Amino acid sequence: MTPLNPCVLINTSYGPLTVELYPTNAPITVNNFLSYVDENFYDWTIFHRVIDNFMIQGGGLTQSITSKATHAPIKLESNVGLSNLSGTIAMARTSAADSATSQFFINTVDNPFLDYQSPSSPGYAVFGKVIDGMDVATAISTTAVESITVSGVAYQNFPYPYLIPIYSVDRYEQSASPLATTHTLKTNEYGVSIASYDGSRLDYGVKINPNQTLTVTKLDGAHTSEVVTDARRVEFADSKFAYDLEGHAGKTALLINAAFGPAYIKPDHIGTVMGLFDQGMSLEAISDLATPIMHAFAGSDDNATFVKTIYQNVVGTAPDAASLATFQGILDRGEMTQSAMLTAVTTLELNESAINLIGISHSGLGFL
Repeated sequence: MTPLNPCVLINTSYGPLTVELYPTNAPITVNNFLSYVDENFYDWTIFHRVIDNFMIQGGGLTQSITSKATHAPIKLESNVGLSNLSGTIAMARTSAADSATSQFFINTVDNPFLDYQSPSSPGYAVFGKVIDGMDVATAISTTAVESITVSGVAYQNFPYPYLIPIYSVDRYEQSASPLATTHTLKTNEYGVSIASYDGSRLDYGVKINPNQTLTVTKLDGAHTSEVVTDARRVEFADSKFAYDLEGHAGKTALLINAAFGPAYIKPDHIGTVMGLFDQGMSLEAISDLATPIMHAFAGSDDNATFVKTIYQNVVGTAPDAASLATFQGILDRGEMTQSAMLTAVTTLELNESAINLIGISHSGLGFL
């Protein structure tokens, strides 16, 4: 059934969400939200506050983690008969009642304590509900988060180390005659299957399913989808993404992080290393290649520097004296080579957590 109310489609790196808005209940809030939508304000913003079993919040920060200039705050419409139940979208605000501007949040569980209680406890204004894609919001809510400070501003529950982009938010109307979404199956030079689509990444929503297949949705008003079962990598006119995180793509991200840190998990580096795995090289062989590059980056090939490097990359801090002595001792005594230690550290569960491999599996690993 086609909704009678206006709808918007929020295209995220985890997949698309369709939200029905309630202008009859919250006309000021809906008009404010749609004014930002029509200005493309939300394009390339991020979800910057994510709390599992609570909500996901976004719509105010860019990918460089800077605040966007907004319109004037609006009057709070919280006492209008709508409740902060699972799937509803509401306006974020400061402690002042009439302070909401562009930021919104999606409740991922029932949160009635956020409803209007009294003039002194006015709650938060609900103005719509997710009608398709709630599994996307739930997946976002479980991503790894950290407390970070950027340019002197502290952010709690911030998705880290990878951002969750909101590619676009657009008005959405179901097409009367949808066309099927289809891909062309290609292979790279090593025989790895790639699902190829016409158009840019922003023209599509991509969601990973529990069985590791992909659902790709054409975001052209038709809102048609297909389940891709013959490929785990997807190619668009402007970008490529790997979703085989239990395979070569995952090993690539893990090795790069252990050797060089998360700042080097970038499309060009990913494409190079993943190509080595695709052509049949083992993790051990690629670790052999990576070790002298680590020496060049660090300016030294001694064991102490090597241990400090991989420890910092995986644990996130410099090793204490005892840890440094333990791991350096293994290398000094010849019980393990640096390359063998890099291989072992790459496969640690701690390394998976360090890069949020589960989160990457939802967004895909961009590569060249």
